[in-house]
Amino acid sequence: MATASTHEMDLTKGNLFWKIPLFALPLALTTFLQLFYTTVDLWTVSNFGGGSLSMSAVGSNGALINLIVTVFVSLSLGANVAIGNAKGANQKEHAEKVLHTSLIVAVFTGIGVGVFGALMSRYFLQWMQTNDNIIDLATQYLAIYFLGMPFLMVYNYCSQIMRALGDSRRPLYILFFAGIVNIAADFVLVYYFHLDVAGVAWATVLSEAISALLSFLALRYNKNGYIAFSWKKCRIDKESFNEIMRIGLPAGFQGLAFSIPNVLIQSSLYSIKNDPISSNDIVTGSAASGNIEGYIYALVDAVASACVAFIGQNYGAKNKKNCRKVFWFCHAWMLIFWSMAAVVTLVWGHELLRIFINGSDGTTNIEDATTAGYQRLWVLAVFYFLDGIMDVDSGYLRGMRYSVAPAVITLMGCTVTRIIFLIALFPLSYFHNVSWLYAVFPISWTITDISYGIAILFIEPRAFKKIEEPHVASETLVLKKRSEDSGGGRK
Repeated sequence: MATASTHEMDLTKGNLFWKIPLFALPLALTTFLQLFYTTVDLWTVSNFGGGSLSMSAVGSNGALINLIVTVFVSLSLGANVAIGNAKGANQKEHAEKVLHTSLIVAVFTGIGVGVFGALMSRYFLQWMQTNDNIIDLATQYLAIYFLGMPFLMVYNYCSQIMRALGDSRRPLYILFFAGIVNIAADFVLVYYFHLDVAGVAWATVLSEAISALLSFLALRYNKNGYIAFSWKKCRIDKESFNEIMRIGLPAGFQGLAFSIPNVLIQSSLYSIKNDPISSNDIVTGSAASGNIEGYIYALVDAVASACVAFIGQNYGAKNKKNCRKVFWFCHAWMLIFWSMAAVVTLVWGHELLRIFINGSDGTTNIEDATTAGYQRLWVLAVFYFLDGIMDVDSGYLRGMRYSVAPAVITLMGCTVTRIIFLIALFPLSYFHNVSWLYAVFPISWTITDISYGIAILFIEPRAFKKIEEPHVASETLVLKKRSEDSGGGRK
């Protein structure tokens, strides 16, 4: 295994403008691979399993899976910030304690969420008002998916720890290998064993188990890196646990706040009956569109994740100048990545959608489903930079250990705004259509972005003052000592 010195990047020195894309691109490629494997899942069941019906069953779980997984995986951001701050401040012993505490938290939360989710799968889908023609298949997929939660949690914690150390490449290599297994297992279980949605679900669990094992081994044998896992040091440190929770819980709450209205929006699609396109075709088109949108989000989120890592190390190193540079550099790179992705999506949107949409099940109208999918794709692709601004701003505050403010801002700007729309306006005939349902995304992003701008103006000076205080205190002591020495000389 390659030594960590080959992979870990010092995020406090050098040309930060060019270091950001070097760090962010592996993150984006990692998410691309995750999305590609989901794409393969959908394509496999669509072509070798139950057709568009099975694809809709798998795709309809997307918002719900994101809701539950995001809440608990977001806890790993606490480990990212804590270790990044510790490395920037060169507090190796504390970073080691955070590492071991994090992995214990990952295992136990993974088991708890996995068991609970598997038992509650059908109730979750009924709550979302999932169509009767796909709920059995959707339940089957979701229950199996939750069984892989312990592996998913371990991989995410390990990858966040590696990113905090400045290493964004090894999580990519690990996921690439695990994904090859996923693709092969998809084909074997669906084509040869005819397991349909259960086959792709078990293939996902297998690949997650492999990625968890490899990422753990990467930290276990990280001998030349900043920190490494040791069985002798494997215990929960109370201070580290509190630090992870203090930063991670608000991040999890933010993920929950962001995901709840998305689930409600997904379930609202089933209630649209006055559209020329059938409800089934709208859901199918939305599932296909959501899969494509994920690739745009991957680029935006990669820059936001890079922002957390860069700010974490520079804030720990008490480098205010670099923190400000990273903030603006990340916004610039986010806009560059978004613009390229948006152009590709809009130009080839119909062709991309037809990768996932076919009429083999006899219930899907390909043209209608594609039209419905492109309608959503157009709205979100054009305005996704607004989501990017929100994510980078959130990462900036979180890297400086301010985790509650992003959660509150997201709650008010996204969750409350979208829920008010769904409760107060969407039932009205004028707003009860797909166009308005999708328009609520950019509207809520705009409100949230304005709120973040105001918050940063107030929070940034306070955050910088905290890392100035030790320096100011030491200067005061020096001046006081000089004054006493000078006074003593005159006596």
